[in-house]
Amino acid sequence: MAGGERKFLFLLASTRTGGNTEQLARRAAGGLGDGTHPQPEGNARRLLDATLEATDVVIASPLYWYSVCTPAKLYLDHWTGWMRVPGLDFRARTAGKTLWGVTALAGDDRSVADPLIGALRNTATYMDMHGVAAAPRLKNRHEPSTWAGSGLRAGRVPRPPRHVR
Repeated sequence: MAGGERKFLFLLASTRTGGNTEQLARRAAGGLGDGTHPQPEGNARRLLDATLEATDVVIASPLYWYSVCTPAKLYLDHWTGWMRVPGLDFRARTAGKTLWGVTALAGDDRSVADPLIGALRNTATYMDMHGVAAAPRLKNRHEPSTWAGSGLRAGRVPRPPRHVR
């Protein structure tokens, strides 16, 4: 490699367009686009429409390395893109909705779900949504669970729907 021409490949691994990582990459590599996203199409459009039509969004995710699982994270990553679609006003249109988090625990220590609840709490706060989390302790696959609700946003915690009490 000594004395040869150097060629750089920048792989932007952040899903947050226009975020700090991309800004740093832009400075290093120059001109990576304008930071806007196109209107979603196909399944992404159906998911966007369903999200906007819902009054409550329930993220039911297994506790995976103390956070939401990859499909749930990908869904939230879509939100980042939808906030950058010109004219969509995604963040304003989700304000006031309720974000629910549901995860199952295998043991008695509910604190292991704190990072997951914190991530959803921060999401609800950022999006100006109401928030609730439920973390049932599964006795086994055939016995009913016990539920423990935890407010994601102080002072704005609705009661869980009848079917999850």
